[in-house]
Amino acid sequence: MWKLVRKKLNAISGYIGAAIFREALGSNATLDWYMRQAFFADMGGFVLHTRDSDPFPLNATELFWLVRHGYVEYPKMTKREIWDKSKQGTFTKLVTAFQVRYLIVQCIARATQGLAITTLELSAVAIVVCSLMTSYAWLHKPADVQTPIHIYSAHSLEVMVGNQDWSLTPLDFVDENGPGYSVNVQPFIKMPVIPPQGPIQRIPNDRFTTNPYGAQEYLLCLATLVFTAIHVAGWNFHFPNETERLLWRIASILIFGITAAFWVFETIAS
Repeated sequence: MWKLVRKKLNAISGYIGAAIFREALGSNATLDWYMRQAFFADMGGFVLHTRDSDPFPLNATELFWLVRHGYVEYPKMTKREIWDKSKQGTFTKLVTAFQVRYLIVQCIARATQGLAITTLELSAVAIVVCSLMTSYAWLHKPADVQTPIHIYSAHSLEVMVGNQDWSLTPLDFVDENGPGYSVNVQPFIKMPVIPPQGPIQRIPNDRFTTNPYGAQEYLLCLATLVFTAIHVAGWNFHFPNETERLLWRIASILIFGITAAFWVFETIAS
């Protein structure tokens, strides 16, 4: 459950963050970026090197700030160059989406005809729906990129940021890589996963890249509610015995409770 929620969070926030970054860059006539480059930038695909600091990854907002202030050169790269780093093409994603859609259509058709649907199939449909949402959000995202693009600045970090306090990277004042699950929620519940020493060497993959109460929050909330609702839909399914029916109903309530608790913790921590 948590793995699915975090994956959807990453997909939705990543898509919106990439779209916002692309729009911001598009306001400058000299910058011709598309969603693939924007995704690559926002997933930490660029690593900044300065002469007075350890290298650290940049997210899209930080990269845009550095380019706008003239601290680094605009990374000139094409969509083809970025996509060449991806281990999965668009065709593969479309084939996968077609396969999972088939399962959904099959279950809907059987329900319409009054035929039985097993709880295993219902659980599979819930996961499949989440996968479809994730696949759509990640349609233009390079997959399994292992090697970043290194950016070197002639300016020292001290010149760029001065004596700004930071916790994750020296550019925290530009973007704190949050709020997000690993940055805010897990430290709040005393289960930190990010090393205390910095700068970090990997951009968190479960963060909200913009206003946590904006569109991505609503989309993620909708996705988790759909996931929960599909399980609750089996409330009156036929079960071999009353014990199994009771266990299914208890599990459905637990899923709803976990989802509600997630949003409570996320709201408080943010």
